Amino acid sequence: MSTADGTIIGTTQISGSAPANRAFNVVLLGDGFQTGQQGAFNTACTAFVTALLGTAPFSDLASAINVFRVHVSSTDTGADDPVSGGGTGASARTYFDASFGGNGIRRLLICNTSTVLSVAAAQVPQFTLAILVVNSTIYGGSGGSVGTFSLASGASEIGIHEAGHTAFGLADEYPYYAGGAETGHDHHPASEPGEPNVTINTNRATLKWGWAVAASTALPTMANPNCAAVDSRASTVPNGTVGTFEGAHYYHCGAYRPEYDCKMRNLSVPFCRICAQVIINRIGPLTTLTARARTPISVVARYPEHLDVFTAGSDGRTVTDWWDASTGWSGWFQISGGIASPGGPGSPITAVSRYARHLDLFTVGTDNRIYSAWWDASGGWSSWFVLAGGLIARPGSTVNVVSRLSGHLDVFTTAADGRIMSCWWDAAGGWSTWFHVSGGIAAAGATVTAIARYPFHLDLFTVGTDNRIWSCWWDERSGWSSWFRIGSQLARSDSTVNVVARHRDQLDLFTVASDQKIVSTWWNALGGWGSWFQVSGGLASPGSQVTAVSRYSNQLDLFTVGTDNRIYSTWWHDPGGWAGWFNVSGGIGAPGSTVTAISRITEHLDVFAVGSDSKAYSTWWDGRTGWAGWFQLGVS
Repeated sequence: MSTADGTIIGTTQISGSAPANRAFNVVLLGDGFQTGQQGAFNTACTAFVTALLGTAPFSDLASAINVFRVHVSSTDTGADDPVSGGGTGASARTYFDASFGGNGIRRLLICNTSTVLSVAAAQVPQFTLAILVVNSTIYGGSGGSVGTFSLASGASEIGIHEAGHTAFGLADEYPYYAGGAETGHDHHPASEPGEPNVTINTNRATLKWGWAVAASTALPTMANPNCAAVDSRASTVPNGTVGTFEGAHYYHCGAYRPEYDCKMRNLSVPFCRICAQVIINRIGPLTTLTARARTPISVVARYPEHLDVFTAGSDGRTVTDWWDASTGWSGWFQISGGIASPGGPGSPITAVSRYARHLDLFTVGTDNRIYSAWWDASGGWSSWFVLAGGLIARPGSTVNVVSRLSGHLDVFTTAADGRIMSCWWDAAGGWSTWFHVSGGIAAAGATVTAIARYPFHLDLFTVGTDNRIWSCWWDERSGWSSWFRIGSQLARSDSTVNVVARHRDQLDLFTVASDQKIVSTWWNALGGWGSWFQVSGGLASPGSQVTAVSRYSNQLDLFTVGTDNRIYSTWWHDPGGWAGWFNVSGGIGAPGSTVTAISRITEHLDVFAVGSDSKAYSTWWDGRTGWAGWFQLGVS
């Protein structure tokens, strides 16, 4: 029995959308399925995926898991079942030579592992885990370099257990080898097992999972009073207690497991905390994002209980993650294959929500043209498309977009020669062509900021070629004004002018001066423009911007990365004025990075930044509880 006893039919991806080069790729291969039985293989694979992604912690790591099935037609149905292993003596000609009775134990289902691994590598070159699904209702499975499971009752649970061995190096936690009646398994040998979930050590100071054991938990937590037999007593401590429970690694005594029960002991229960952490440690890093350090993160709240977050990965991929109050964080994924321009700090992905079930995205692509994509609840993500005639932008430019009303978008950016350009989309007429806004020219690296104080008015801001702050406006009654200078404040040439409208007759402007000072001015319909001033002595890291949020009309919250690369905030309140700057929850940002903040509800802030390790992080402030700690943005 060999590969002459079957044929490879082909491979299908059945779950997941993560890039194969940064995903946990599971390959399910069939053995003992004849050509006409491939539907049964499909059913078994679907059941396994449903069970796997419904089992913690895999359920929280699903965004990084891809699953493929490899169809193989065997000459015969089933698997070998030798008498020497307690079987019927049946023999089956199958491609991977699956056989029950390994080591004389009928349930130990083995195969030609080298053939399985070579086929998995040929079909899915970046595979992580290969599992053989065997077309037999005899109970069986095994771990090792390849996992196996049969189609016995509880088949998917068998497969998940065996994956614990094959992919994560977890040990069996049950206290017997062949069934419990065998001799020679009373006492574990004196050598420490290498697996992370079994031990012969009960010393709290050196226990390999001591970090998870409460100070009040006794060690050993449960000891077997009769080493001649399996301890079948119920747990003497609450469910979920981590400690040392005697009876594991195939021995009645002398070996300990972390919790009373675990999927590595009984198929029908969850993974214990230690096994779950091993799985998280393996897959979790695939769900986090290494971002472009200086590319700002964009965030949109389509409604108060939902956030959509966008940024560019270190490789330029346009990626998104989302949070919903009902489900937590989803995990990062690439949007429609998009790649953002690497010029300057790299082009951000700008997002706007015209209404609760729709998103519009914009960025500068690697060819320096302006691209857009959209998501709608009814149809998912569109492809990226070139916007309005193919304007060539400065490499790494920011595309700023405003939705003044639900059927309209106004888009602004800088052309390759620095001209400030705009186009618009309207539901009634589609996309306009690009036009030069009132002759404006932006400094090298400067962005264009737009805000709509009310639906028929726009205010624009930029740093001009003289490194001073300039503005113009559009009103439906009069069209575009000329550009005018706002005072004589010198700004850093790559500064963004951040602007907030606390109400329709008030604008507050913030930017970084040429000497890194964080400066502000304001405009009010009653009094016009104020003078520039430094905000509470604040200084920004070279390249970093200042971000402002208004939670209500007499409150402002500011964020930046300081000259020591720590993440800082201050606030203004009327009455009371400006507070001093403070470090937000110990956060340290990447040099030159930008902090993003949003207020979903009045007494809440969500803050996002790229950390010193180039990972995307978030924290929040709530009026009831204050500041939370930073966490790496991936899945919840």
